[in-house]
Amino acid sequence: MRLIARLSGLFLFIFCMDVYVKAQTAVPPQEDIKGGFKNPPITARPKALWPWVNGNFSLSRITHELEEAKTKGMGGFDIWDVGTSVNPGNIVPAGPPFLGDESLDGIAHAIREAGRLGLELGLISSSSWNAGGSWIKPEFGAMGLFKRDTIVNGPIVFKGRIPFPEIPDNYGSRKTLVARNADGLPVFYKEVAYVAHPIRSDSSIKKEEILFLEKNPGDKEDLTLNIPKGRWRIVRYVCAPTGQPLMVPSPKSNGLMLDHFSAAAQEANMAYIIGRLKSKFGSLNQTALKYLYEDSYEVNTAVWTPDLPTFFEKKTGYDLRKYLPALDGFTIQSEDFTSRFRFDFDKMLSDLIIENHYAKGREICEREGIGFYAEAGGPGKPIHNVPFEDLKALGALTVPRGEFWNKHPQLEKLQIVKGIASAAHIYNQKAVEAEAFTSVWLWQEGPCALKPLADRAMCEGLNRFVYHTFPHTTPEAGSPGWIYNFGTLINTTNGWWPKSEGFHHYLARCSYILQQGNFKGDVAFYYGDEAPKFVAPKHIPAALGKGYDYDVVNTDVILNKMKVENGKIVLPHGQSYEVLVLPDDDRINPEVLKKIERMVSMGATVVGKRPTRSYSLSDFGKQDKDVKDIAGKLWSRSGLEKKYGNGKMVWGKSVRTVLLEKGIQPDVQVKSKVSHDSLDFIHRYTESMDFYFIRNVSAKDFIGTATFRISHRQPEWWNPVNGNTSKIQVFQEENGSTTIPLYLKGNESLFVVFRKNEADRSLSAMDNLYNTSYGIRNLSESEAITISTPWNVRFENNGNTPTEMNMPELKSWHTSSHEAIRYFSGAAAYNNRFTITKEQLQSGNTILLELNDVIEVADVFLNGEKLGNHWHKSQVFDITRNVKEGDNVLTIEVVNSINNALIGDAKRPEQFRVYKSNITKLPNAWSTPFADASLLKAGLIGPVVIKIVKGVK
Repeated sequence: MRLIARLSGLFLFIFCMDVYVKAQTAVPPQEDIKGGFKNPPITARPKALWPWVNGNFSLSRITHELEEAKTKGMGGFDIWDVGTSVNPGNIVPAGPPFLGDESLDGIAHAIREAGRLGLELGLISSSSWNAGGSWIKPEFGAMGLFKRDTIVNGPIVFKGRIPFPEIPDNYGSRKTLVARNADGLPVFYKEVAYVAHPIRSDSSIKKEEILFLEKNPGDKEDLTLNIPKGRWRIVRYVCAPTGQPLMVPSPKSNGLMLDHFSAAAQEANMAYIIGRLKSKFGSLNQTALKYLYEDSYEVNTAVWTPDLPTFFEKKTGYDLRKYLPALDGFTIQSEDFTSRFRFDFDKMLSDLIIENHYAKGREICEREGIGFYAEAGGPGKPIHNVPFEDLKALGALTVPRGEFWNKHPQLEKLQIVKGIASAAHIYNQKAVEAEAFTSVWLWQEGPCALKPLADRAMCEGLNRFVYHTFPHTTPEAGSPGWIYNFGTLINTTNGWWPKSEGFHHYLARCSYILQQGNFKGDVAFYYGDEAPKFVAPKHIPAALGKGYDYDVVNTDVILNKMKVENGKIVLPHGQSYEVLVLPDDDRINPEVLKKIERMVSMGATVVGKRPTRSYSLSDFGKQDKDVKDIAGKLWSRSGLEKKYGNGKMVWGKSVRTVLLEKGIQPDVQVKSKVSHDSLDFIHRYTESMDFYFIRNVSAKDFIGTATFRISHRQPEWWNPVNGNTSKIQVFQEENGSTTIPLYLKGNESLFVVFRKNEADRSLSAMDNLYNTSYGIRNLSESEAITISTPWNVRFENNGNTPTEMNMPELKSWHTSSHEAIRYFSGAAAYNNRFTITKEQLQSGNTILLELNDVIEVADVFLNGEKLGNHWHKSQVFDITRNVKEGDNVLTIEVVNSINNALIGDAKRPEQFRVYKSNITKLPNAWSTPFADASLLKAGLIGPVVIKIVKGVK
C-alpha cells in the first residue's frame, strides 16, 4: 500500500473550441478539456423550451431574452408556438398562425439574433405537440382502424350491407377534425377487410373457422356470406382518419395530428415546414437554427396506416387481415398463436414509426444541414399509448431527448433518462438531452431544490439540459406575463433570474465533462424483441449489486453492431461491456440467438436462462426449432455454466458473481462512517482521462471512502460549482484500485478525475483526514464561529418595501410582521461584520464561509470583493485569501422567487396591482387564488458560519 498526495503546481487553462454534437468528434487534449470545464462551450450549456403563448411574440423582447440567456450562461432555446388552457377573460389574445408570414418574421428574427450572439436554436415543428398542423391533408392525418359489426345466427345466407363505422366527433373535450363529404363519410378512407367468425363464451376462434373476403364490397354493393350454424359476428374494418387535433395549439394554428406510420406523410409534413423556413433563409445550414424538434408521442387510438397490410405481409410473409379479431380481444387458435400474431403486429407498428417517421425525419433534416431531435423514449402505458421500442427510435435521431419531472405523483414513470442515455451510448450519439424539471409548480422551486433532480439525471447519463420552461413575455403581457400552464419557470421575470448564472454554469460544466469519451458500464442488459418496450429508470438489480453500471441494448444493436474483442463485447465506436445479460423470458429471436452463439464462441460471456421458443407467428415451427437447436449447443441440462468456444454461457450465477469471477471488481466501492451509504456515480473515459461524477444522494453529510477501479493515475477534484480543479491530496493505491477518503456535504456533487500522468506522493497517513472540495480537512480539528450579531438589510426599492432595516436574527421574510417584507420579491443586501484573529490566520489554516439556507440565490462579497454565487445549501466558500486580521465586512445580496409578490399584489385593490398574468392561482395554475395562496420562505435564513480548519502538517 502506498500513500499519495499532491505537490503544489499551477495549471494552464486553455479555452476549448465548440465541438459538434456527434460522438465521432475527436476528444480534446487534457488541458483543453480542463479549459472547456472552466468555460464550457455552447454545446454543453443548458437550453430551454421557449413558449410563445398563443403564438404571441415581441421582436424587442426576443432580442432581450436571447441577450439575457447569453449573459447568464445558457446555450439557446427551442421556439415553441403553443396555446394555454388557462386564459381567464381571454387575457391572452390569439397571435398569428404558426409558420404564417408574421410567425415566420418572429422566427427569422430569433434565428438572426441567436446567430449574432452565438446561441443555438431549435424549432418545435408543430404548434404545441407532437407533429402536424393546418397543412396536413386528410390522407396524411393520424389514422385508426375503425370497425362496425353485426351479429347473426346461422346457418344463414347473409345478404346486406354493414354500415360505415362510427368515427367519434370529439377528442376529449375538443372536436375532432374529420373532413367529411356531403354523405357524411370521410373524404379519405380505405376499406381494410370484411371478416366473419363464430362467437363463443370463451372468445375463442379456430383459425380455419374465420371467413375472410378478399374483395371488399364497401358501400356500393351488398355483402353475401354463407354463415354456418351458430352465433356469428360479421365485421367491417375500415382505415379512416381519427381527426385527432394537435394537443394545445395556439388559437389560429390547430390542425391534424400526423400519421406517424406513413413515410409519405412525414415527407409532406417536412416539405411544408422546411419550405416555409427556406422562404426566409434559403439554405438553413449556415444559420443558428440547428434542428427541428418533436415532443413526446401522445397520439391516441392511431394504430393503422393505409398501406399497413402491405407492409405487414412483406415483413412477415402472411396476411394479417384474417386475424384482425385478435385485435378486438378474441383468441385465435390458442393463446400462444394469438400472442405470436400480436407480437408481429406490435413489432411492425414499431418498425413502421421508426423507419417512416423518426429515421425519415432525420434523413430529410440532415439533407438540409440541420438535425432532427425528438422525445422518442416514451413514457409508455399507462401514461401514453406509445407503440414503439425506445432504443431503436432514439437511435434513429440526430440527438435523442428524454424528460424528467419535478414532484409528480408518477415521478418514476416520468424519469425518462436511462433509456435515452443507453440509446446514445449504443448508437454513438454524443448528446443525451432531456426536457428538465417539467412540473405544474411554476415559481415554487429554485436551483437548490432542482439540484438533486439534475444530479440524479446526470448519474443516469444526461449531459444536456432543456428547461421546461422559459416563457417568452411580450411588453403588453406584463410581468410575469403569459404562461403556458406547465413548467418550472426559469426566465427573466422570475425574481432569482438576475443571479441565476451559477446554476446554469454548474449544469454546463457537468454536461461538458459528461459529453467526453465513452460511458463505462460493465453490463449490457438485452431487453428482448417485443414492442412497445421502454427502458426503466436507473436501478441496480440485486443480482448486479452496487458499484457497477450498465446499459440496455436491443435486437438491432446485437445483430448489426456487436462484436467480440479480447473477451469484451464491443461496439464500433469503442463502447464495450464485460457481460451480456438476456431477459427473463423463454422466448428469443432466433437471429439474435445465432449472433449470441457466434459471440460466445469468440469469447463473450453471456448470462441468461435457456430459451425454448421464438416470438413470431411467421414460420414459427422452423423458428422454434432453430431456437431449440442453438440453445442445445449453448446450455446444458445440468451445472451453472457451459464453456463454448472461447467464451461461456452462464445461467446459474448472479451477474455480480460472473463479473467477480472474470476479475472485474466494482467500478466504485463506497464505505461510509455515517449511518447512510449514499453515493451515486457515473463514469466516462477517454484514452488519457477518467471522469467520475459523484453525488451525495442524501441531504446529510457523507464521511467515508470511495475505492475506484483504477490505479497509476493522478486523481483530481474538479468542482463544477466554481470550475476549480486541484490534485487530490490524500489517497491510497492497492491491488489496482485507488481509495480516496471523502467528505461530501449533503447533496454535494463533484468530479473525481484521473489523469494518465503518474501520481505524486508525499504525505503520511492520518486519522480523520478527508478530501473535500476545498482541500484536506481534519474533521477533529476545526473551529466554528456563527455570526449572531444583528444584520443590516437593504431592500431593493419597489415602492412598498422599507429600503433599510436591522434584523436582530436571521429569519424568512415571509414571517415578517411588516407586510411589505412579507410579500417582497426582489433583491436584498445583508451586511454584517466578523473578526478574525492573528492566531486564526496562522499559516496552514483554511478559513471557510458557509451560508447554509439561502432562498433562493445570492451573490456573496467579502471586504468588497465578490466571492461568488450561492445557489445551494452545500456550497462552501474558501475565504482564506480574502479575510484579514481584525474586522471583515460581509455582504450577501439575496434574491427570491416572484411567488410572494404575486400573493401580496393580489391582496391590493385592482387599480393598484402591478403584476399581470393569465395565471391567477398557486402553487399551480388550478389550485388556490393568488390572494389566498401560501407564502414561500425567502431571504437569508442561515446560519452563517465561519469555520477555521486547522492545517495539516
